[in-house]
Amino acid sequence: MRRLINAGLVAGLLGMSQLSGCASSGGASNQAVEQVSTPTPLMLASVKGDLEKVQTLIADGSPVNAVSPEGTALSLAVAKAHHGVAMALLRVGARPDIGPPGQPSALMLAASNGDHKLVHVLLAAGAAVNRTDSNGDNAVAYAARAGNLAVVRELLNDGGNVNVTRQGESLLMQVVQNNDLLMAQVLIAAGADVNYVAPDGRTALAIARDHHNRDLEMLLVQAGAQSS
Repeated sequence: MRRLINAGLVAGLLGMSQLSGCASSGGASNQAVEQVSTPTPLMLASVKGDLEKVQTLIADGSPVNAVSPEGTALSLAVAKAHHGVAMALLRVGARPDIGPPGQPSALMLAASNGDHKLVHVLLAAGAAVNRTDSNGDNAVAYAARAGNLAVVRELLNDGGNVNVTRQGESLLMQVVQNNDLLMAQVLIAAGADVNYVAPDGRTALAIARDHHNRDLEMLLVQAGAQSS
């Protein structure tokens, strides 16, 4: 039911009646996923935010789901916060979760930028909230490390996982390392493991104490963190 509601939401946000139906500019023939070695003209126009050129290229049949080592037309537009271009690409069937293996997805890029509008649209378009990159990070991790609290809450509402690790460190540990009390509160409330132990034996509580951050130390202890 949630995805049906989201699809309707995206249709309204994009100003169309169908999320993936054929539009007057572009159709199924240019929606296939294909690997390319260098950025396509559509990618170059997307990263520049040239909406008119993007629309012309789509109408001429430029592949909207081509994947280059630099990303996709959609991910490049999202990275630069070109909302109009991103919307135009989604309107004709751009897929939010494709991209170079291990690299950040469009949702991760929007989350890192704190771009709440694009995060909202990408989730509604079916972006996988818990897709991870080669470091093990998901969109929640990207948003949390950047301090984008509203985006983190949006992602959590869509089922985002807070218990992801990067190079042996939990996301909560990374947030504590940043002395971000509010973010730590949100992650703990969402079920972050306060007693996760890194391979080197460190915990979030140990990091808080090393930083002499009494507020974070108290928060963690009250949440059940134990000294190692």
